[in-house]
Amino acid sequence: MEKIYLSQNLRYLRKSDSRRPTQSDMAALLGVSISTYGAYEEGRAEPKLENLRKITGFFGIDSDSLLSRDLSQENGSDYAADQFRTRPLEGSKKSSPEILAITIDSEGNNNIEWVPEKAAAGYTSGFADPSFISGLPSFRLPFLDKNRKYRAFTIKGDSMLPIPSGAMVFGEYCDNWEALKDASPCIIISRNDGIVFKKVYNYLKTQACFLLVSANTEYEPYLMAASEVQEIWKFAGYYSGDFPL
Repeated sequence: MEKIYLSQNLRYLRKSDSRRPTQSDMAALLGVSISTYGAYEEGRAEPKLENLRKITGFFGIDSDSLLSRDLSQENGSDYAADQFRTRPLEGSKKSSPEILAITIDSEGNNNIEWVPEKAAAGYTSGFADPSFISGLPSFRLPFLDKNRKYRAFTIKGDSMLPIPSGAMVFGEYCDNWEALKDASPCIIISRNDGIVFKKVYNYLKTQACFLLVSANTEYEPYLMAASEVQEIWKFAGYYSGDFPL
């Protein structure tokens, strides 16, 4: 019977990857618990086909190599996981959704819709629904470019200090995710995490994911698959009644 190298290859690829992903990072990428991912590396469980595809896409390796070759023994001791990254993940999501629900004023100008805290939970399912968007509070600001689309979100938590919890953060709609520059502060709308405000590092072309980093170093960075992202709004400013610390 042919030996399966999945668990040891997972450990090897993760530990030799120059991005230094942790088990927590990989679990976030796959949408599983840390204990479940740990079981993959220990050989006590095997990932589903969908997650296996995410793993091979992340490391840029084909599934046959992941399963049937002892990667740690290839090319001698100088071998590194980065040597596998020679192609992007096929079918990866590389741009924003084509439909954006908006509201306009009586003169046909774009409004800035505000997603307050009480509406945040519903936004992840209603962001593309014109009736939901039209029910949000809206306004206009003369100092923002009228030719671009903006939306405001109430941010909770201290992960992006000095921007305080409860601040209204303005975001410019990002319609080209591939062009997003590393370390760009963005509001990310995702299926599982809801609305988060982070600095974004773009791994779309090679791993079909983003690395999300908090300004507050007490919070660990984590990976998010592009397929989990619904919208991206680039930071354009904020308002808060509290003086920043």
